[in-house]
Amino acid sequence: MQGSIRRKSADRWQIRVSLGRDPDTGRYRYVAREVRGTKRVAQREAAEFVTEVEKGLHRHRGEHTVAELLERWMEHIETLGRSPSTLARYRSAIKANIVPLLGTTQIDRLTGADIDAYYARLAKRGLGPLSIRKCHAILSASLNQAVKWGWLDRNPIVRATPPGVRSKEIVPPTPDELRRLLDECEQSNPDLATLIYLAVTTGCRRGELCGLRWGDIDLERATVLVARSISDAAGVVEVKDTKTHQARRLALDPSSVVVLGSQRARAEKRAAMAGVALGPAAYVWSQDIAANVPWRPDRVTGAFRILTDRLGLRGVTFHALRHFSATALAGQGVAIRTIAGRLGHANPSLTLRTYAHFLDVSDREAAAAIGGVVDALMAPAPPGAATDPPA
Repeated sequence: MQGSIRRKSADRWQIRVSLGRDPDTGRYRYVAREVRGTKRVAQREAAEFVTEVEKGLHRHRGEHTVAELLERWMEHIETLGRSPSTLARYRSAIKANIVPLLGTTQIDRLTGADIDAYYARLAKRGLGPLSIRKCHAILSASLNQAVKWGWLDRNPIVRATPPGVRSKEIVPPTPDELRRLLDECEQSNPDLATLIYLAVTTGCRRGELCGLRWGDIDLERATVLVARSISDAAGVVEVKDTKTHQARRLALDPSSVVVLGSQRARAEKRAAMAGVALGPAAYVWSQDIAANVPWRPDRVTGAFRILTDRLGLRGVTFHALRHFSATALAGQGVAIRTIAGRLGHANPSLTLRTYAHFLDVSDREAAAAIGGVVDALMAPAPPGAATDPPA
């Protein structure tokens, strides 16, 4: 297989490689690429282009199947630095729910009706709306990439209708449930009790808590720097950025400072018994005496589930501790932007959508506050307050 080179201007070249005859029309089909540079550069690019075509990486527009597109798309987003946990979730959905039903379909023959029928088949298999929408998101992103690569003129998924998803009602644990959790945990696993307490007071995610090092904690200034997260997707532990890829510094309440001080004392005592010292890089919650290895998020979830099962609190999840933190702040009238900052939300609008119905208390307090101000302005009585009819 050879490619042809044609000069288009002083430093622009078009490379064409034949894909063979079209089985329907009998005409030869080609793929083309333009490059800039000298003729030698164009020749080198042509050789690489031919190799790619021979490997099946380039075909006539639309000839790629859904399975082939998804494979190429996964390779592409992996080079963009997607986290292993995200890639693992995508691969799981692709393998279980997309390729078995759509894998052999050519992308240029995929219609909105086909995709809607696919959603219906997923529903018959027992998938819920949220799981179906995850498949929808993967298909949408990969087909959008196919358009960028020139494999399609437009994304057929825009003509499909994924199922709607009702937002689940957030039910944070009650103060009494938290007290029971902490009392029970204090006796059996004080380290876990400390982690639970910090989850409540900071609203940090599970992986972010596991990623805290002692160098991130400033007990004198009562602050904590949330700069990383721990992921253990597919059993592989990885230190990565926070979900928004931005660090945030949070103020600690006096009780959290005391709790972290106790955690530090316990960790130092264990390290001293082994003849080691805890440095700034030591993890606050660790699986070894020297605190060089962080707790795995799955380990935290498993220990928490055992605790809640023992207490009969089956509706309380570890993530619900984060909800408790957010709703408690909202109920106290803390500004949405401040709550979003503590939770690590990239956009306060997400915080507002998630916890809007918990802002009723704050709204009532705001109404009472403005009422008091206006009443003072309108003294001795507001409009319409007169009981006697005019003369």
